[in-house]
Formats: sequence, C-alpha cells, structure tokens
Amino acid sequence: MPEPTAQRFTAILYSLILVAVIVQLIRKRKLREEYALLWLAAGLLILLLSTFGWTVSLLASFFQVSYPPTVILVFGLLFALVILLSQSVMLSTHADRVRDLAQSVALLEWRLRRLEENDLTAGAPENGTGPEEGHPTSSRPMATPSIEAQPVSADRPSAQPRRVLVIGLDGATFDLIKPWAAAGELPTLDRLLHEGAHGPLLSTIPPMTAPAWTSFATGTNPGKHGLYDWIAREAGSYRFSAVTAANATAPTIYTLLSQAGRRVCSLNIPMTYPPMPVNGVMVSGLPAPSTQVTLTFPPGLYDEILEAVGDYILYPDPGQAYSDAGVDAFLELLYRTTDLRARTLDFLCRREPWDFAMAVFNGTDTVSHALWKYMDPEHPLHDPSRAAHYGNAIRDYYRFLDQHLATIVERLEDDTTLIVMSDHGFGPFHKFIHVNNWLMREGLMHLKSEPRARLKGALFRLGMAPMNVYDMLMRLGLGALKREVVRGQGQGLLKALFLSFEDVDWQRTVAYSLGNVGQITLNVAGREPFGAVQPGADYERVRDAIIARLWQLRDPEGGEQVVEAVYRREEIYSGDQTERAPDIVFIPRRLEYFGFGEYEFGSHKIIEAMKRGISGTHRMNGIFLAYGAGIQPGVTVEGAQIVDLAPTILHLMGEPIPDHMDGRVFHEILTGDLRWRQPQRHDGQWQTPAGGGNGLSEEDERLLLDRLRELGYVG
Repeated sequence: MPEPTAQRFTAILYSLILVAVIVQLIRKRKLREEYALLWLAAGLLILLLSTFGWTVSLLASFFQVSYPPTVILVFGLLFALVILLSQSVMLSTHADRVRDLAQSVALLEWRLRRLEENDLTAGAPENGTGPEEGHPTSSRPMATPSIEAQPVSADRPSAQPRRVLVIGLDGATFDLIKPWAAAGELPTLDRLLHEGAHGPLLSTIPPMTAPAWTSFATGTNPGKHGLYDWIAREAGSYRFSAVTAANATAPTIYTLLSQAGRRVCSLNIPMTYPPMPVNGVMVSGLPAPSTQVTLTFPPGLYDEILEAVGDYILYPDPGQAYSDAGVDAFLELLYRTTDLRARTLDFLCRREPWDFAMAVFNGTDTVSHALWKYMDPEHPLHDPSRAAHYGNAIRDYYRFLDQHLATIVERLEDDTTLIVMSDHGFGPFHKFIHVNNWLMREGLMHLKSEPRARLKGALFRLGMAPMNVYDMLMRLGLGALKREVVRGQGQGLLKALFLSFEDVDWQRTVAYSLGNVGQITLNVAGREPFGAVQPGADYERVRDAIIARLWQLRDPEGGEQVVEAVYRREEIYSGDQTERAPDIVFIPRRLEYFGFGEYEFGSHKIIEAMKRGISGTHRMNGIFLAYGAGIQPGVTVEGAQIVDLAPTILHLMGEPIPDHMDGRVFHEILTGDLRWRQPQRHDGQWQTPAGGGNGLSEEDERLLLDRLRELGYVG
C-alpha cells in the first residue's frame, strides 16, 4: 500500500522538531554528555526512517508489521522517544542539582571552618596570618596578607636549610610575570624576584609536560628516563599506549628522599600516577584520569582530604572555554580548583611532618591554553569585543595565585627554602602542522591499495577529517559531543569513518609521526613490525633526506619557513633509553606552529590556521625562583635547565646526588657552606625502576587515554 503523503510529511516535520529539540537540549547542557550522542543518533535515525519510506518498510518487515509502517513505526517511535527524552532530561537535571548541592554543602562547610578558625585565632597574631576570607570560586581578588611585616634583608645571613618547599606553576612564564610584577600586579612574585634568586629555566626538547616533569623529578634527560610524550608505541605494533610514572626508568627525587629516610609530601605533580609508595604522602597529578581511581598513597588519604577540605578537583576541563558561552563557567571552576589545591596543600603540610613538600598548580597552563587570544591583540582569533570582557583573565588568575603565594611565603619557617618553578613557558599558538600529511605528500607514507582505504583516502582529500567535523559541531553549539566521540568506545567509530593508521601500508612506509610536537620516527626493519628502512647506512641516508626536506617546508600563506630547528635524537638525548626516542625532532618557528595531537590524520591539510580551541601553547623557557634558607638574594641564574633542580634540591637537603643525574647544582645562588661545599656524589646501587609498562589495568588505561583525549593531548 502506498504511504499517505500527508502522513509522511507530518512524520518528517515531527522528526525535524525532535532533532531540533535534542540539539537545543545538548547546547543548553540539559542532557548529560554521556547520553547526548546517543540521543542525537536516535533523532537522526527517526528522521531517516520518516524521510525514506523503504527504510521503514524494511524495519516493519523485520518485525513482521503488516500495516502502514510510516504511521505505526515512526509515530510510535516518536511518541516513545519523547517520553524517554523527557525522563532523560529530568534525570540529567536531578543529577546536576545533586552535584550543585554537594558543591554548595562543601562550600558552606569550608566557610564554617574558616569562621571557626578565625574565632580561634582572633587576637593571636603570633600564630601567623590565617587564610583570607572570600568566595573560593570567585574571580574577585582575595585580601592580600601583609608581606611587609618581616622583610628579609640582603645583609642578614640566611639560615641553613633543613626543608625544601617547591611550588610548581605549570606553564608560567617570565614574559608575563616580570612586566606584571613591575606594574605592581604581582607583589609576592615581585618580592621573590628581588629578595631571592631567579632565572629562566630551559625545558626539555620539545617542551612537553610529560617528559619535562619527569626530567625535573629524575634530574635526567629523556634518554635516561625514557618518556618522550604522553604516549609511546607498543612493542611489535603501530598502536600506542599511555605512559605513566611506572614507565620511567630513572629514580625520582621523591623515591630517593624516601630511601634516605626523609619525609615527602607530594601534591598534584604531573607524572606521579599511579601514586608511588613514598615515605610520606602522595596525591597523583596528571595523567590520573579521575578521582575514581586510586589517586593517593596511602590509599585512604583521599578520604581524609575530602573530610578536611570538602572536595578535590583534579583538572578543570579547558574545553569549556573554547566556546564563548563556557568561559565564565571555566573560570569559576579554575578558581575553585586552585583554592581547593591550596587548602589541600595546607592540610597535608599540617598533617605531615615533612622534609620535602611540593605542589603543582596547573591553572597557569590551562588558562593560557584557553584564553591567550583575548589578551593578545596580534592573535589571529583576537576578538576586541570579547577581549573587553576577558582580556585580563590570565593576568587576574596570576594575581589570584600570587595572593596564595603570599600566604605560603608568610608561613615559611627559617629553615625552609622555597622554590617556585615551571616546566615550560607559554606563548601564542597560530597554526597546526599535520606531520603525517606532509609525510604522505613527500612520498614517505603510503596508504593501502584495498578499496576501503582508497575510499577513505579520497574522502580525506576532500576534507572528511575529524577536525573538520569537530569544527562543524562547535559551530552548531554541539562541542560537548566531541568528548563522547573521542572516548574509548568512540575510537572505533572514528577509525571506521576517518583515515587512520589502520589504513597505512606499512611495508611501503618510510616514516610516521606519533606525538604532539614535531616527532618523526623511521619505520626501521627489526624495530617496527613491517620496517621498510634498513638499519645502518640506509637509516642515515633516509634520515638525512627527511631533515633536508623539513628545512624546505614553508607556510603557503606568506611563504614563511616553518622549521626553526631540527635534531637527530642522539644530538639532544643520551642514555640507555634513547632507542625509545623519535629519530627526528623538529621545532616549529617560534613554536607558534604546533603539531598538536588531535588524531593520526586530524585534518586533510598540512599547515592549517586554527579556527577555535587552544590559542596559546608551550615555549622552551620556564621560570625558576628561590627564596629563604640558604639562598643569596639578588642573584640571577644563567643557563638553568629543568634537570638541574633535582640535584640542587638534594644538595640543599644535604643528601647525596646519584652519578647518573645530568643536572648541576646552582652553587651561585647558595650561601655559606652550601655555596662552597662540593656536592656528595653517589655511585652506589639505587632502587631504580625497571620501566617499560605503565602499570595500569585495561580499564584504567582506557580511562586515562579518554582523559588525555579530552584535554587534546592524544588523538
């Protein structure tokens, strides 16, 4: 029986309305993100069934329905979906209310504790300045404690250090700190600049979070600790797995101090997941996927933190800030996360009789990734109207941190050395470099000849690539769907629809790129499963040819040379883990170009101007400041590198320095006996980790990779 035209038209109209309603609910975050993609797919399926009658007939015949299927199935499914959709919205709303209530209760408990503390400490200034009053999630400046009460004179001899406190400001840069400090915006950091020692701190090459923080912790270059990125190729395949602290093959300062009997307090330091058994306490930082995994050592510590502080947030999602509507929510969560981190540090330091304590604040990195474009009038995505509201957001966050630092400085005891540092610097980000696309253009990577790979390759050249689809979702206000697509179960869908390494003909491929910033690995016989490059002379010939071609890479828009430096791996890495390094590392010009890891073939272009998302990224020079016991005021450190911090800390604490460490001691900033005493070197047997595996269960690794994908570190 032919389907009634009016009924089909009505079904199509209702289906379109349903899809529009679902889209609006997703945009307004009325549906939980884990269900949003499913609902959108259901709505599109109903639209497909109502538009093409033969699909309904096929479905009807499958269920043995003999009456007009458009009326029975489409309207029936529409009715059922509307009922289920309303229930889903209600459940999502209830879940959001429960979460908001939990946060409100935690906030009220925190305010009550602060009031009780103020009552107890009123009239007793000798106990030190307590925490300031104020809303922890507000961007409103906190009342800065007086830092003039006990000035440190340059003529006053500094006490010999017994303890070291390190504050990490991930991604902090003197390019911002020094002018803001000079303008009076950052009084605490200005004090440290003038009354302590400081200097730029060279990061690893390239300046990436995972290897940089591991080099800080081990005092070694990646050629010794073995971590070069957030991911590593699995032996015997072209797949990759996440790396964690368990992959490192050099002992960390947390382990060395624990073995020496010193008490350690570690909070949110990247590359401390899974948490290590230390002589003290450890709260893992990135790449810990969530608070649902074992986050602390000892395991029961997390519950103590929740009881004492009220809440704990690992890492605010910068994805909120990539849409105009989400910036305020992102900033609110960022401030709350920072306040919780400071309160957790205070709790742990009061709980633990520590010798070495360290906490890392990620917010300086997160806010710079997300909001640099508002501050920088020269940025391609700078919008003056938006900048009027958010142009000072990064500065204001630095001010907020500076106020927390003021509290820390005021509470320093005479025997404590304070170090403030960052793992890398920051600057503007303008364009992507899709290295695998360049390798294909140069004939160094080939696709399989089978029909499926050829079809996907043809569609890829026409623009069917993940980044283009993500951009379309963002334009439609459906950016939240990206999170669901890139998670573990969505990866199969991505590989089925888009070009991926599964479509590469490895037997004809000479080189490939796996990573975030200019890493190229040769497909070497005996090392890779289907190596096409022979070790020895053939390897060197191919590598030299690729390097020569890299120098010729130019931006089609303006003709600017893209590459600023190219390194063979042995030129920048040394040690028994150099074999795990990429064969070539290149640094894009000014690091304004960035091969950010969206996907194996994220876009069909080689060089692509960013359209949205991150607007700032890493630079080579981080920061180093030292203040307090054992530190000579007014000294500028020259040539400091991130590997120098571990041996300097060990020397400050009177502990021996293992011979395998690459870094030096900053003697020029030290006072008294510390300045002239030669460091103790130790060539004995250390409990060195074996490395190799990441120490995760299959489920924990899936969660970890999902987290890295959400943050944009992994494709």
